[in-house]
Amino acid sequence: MTEPNQLPPLRGEFRVITCVMPAGRGAELLEVLRREQGVVSASVHHARGIGTHSLRHRVYSDEKQVLTALVAAEQADAVFELLYHAAGVDVPHAGMVMMGYAFRGAGTEPLPEMAEDIQ
Repeated sequence: MTEPNQLPPLRGEFRVITCVMPAGRGAELLEVLRREQGVVSASVHHARGIGTHSLRHRVYSDEKQVLTALVAAEQADAVFELLYHAAGVDVPHAGMVMMGYAFRGAGTEPLPEMAEDIQ
């Protein structure tokens, strides 16, 4: 049992990876993460925003998808690299991938009948 004044460790065993990518690739990437890395704690949502073009200050609208995944620390680098290339953010102005520590998280486990399909 822990002491009441004792704080949890600063760095957890999991990482949160967030990928902002061009619209239309999210569902495909969820399947790639499940099939190739065994990641089932991931979600994707649609995002829309506006920005300005730097040369002429024109306003434009842009649509992206945001994928968030909770992964074990030991596989975080492999998932990060997979997302970087598979999401198409390895080209300029396409998006970005970020990784941070997860202090607390509730991951999901695959159903027993789905467990053999992973990897």
